[in-house]
Amino acid sequence: MKFTIDIDNLYTLEKYLSILSLGILDCLEKNILSYDDAMDILYRPGLIDKFEEVVPDLGNAIHLGTELENVFSIIPDQLKQSIEQIRLINIRSIQKQTNKGKHIFYYIDEE
Repeated sequence: MKFTIDIDNLYTLEKYLSILSLGILDCLEKNILSYDDAMDILYRPGLIDKFEEVVPDLGNAIHLGTELENVFSIIPDQLKQSIEQIRLINIRSIQKQTNKGKHIFYYIDEE
């Protein structure tokens, strides 16, 4: 099965991924997801450069997200602060989006 998400503009993409990021952070705090899971879903080092170029705030949040496992293992007392920093970036990204009428399309291809 293949699941495709088609987002029609960069602003909606930033909002969508920021909402996804908030959910990932919540799951990490509740030990529902591992750091590897979080990296598989969104916090991928390969995404950083492109997003920092076109959507700097989102790129910064993803960059910080890729470092969470290191923060947890090296300086665990800073983990809550790191998560909160990413959370605030995501919230700002969502709040600045005032566009209405943009669409997100989902496609399921059962191969």
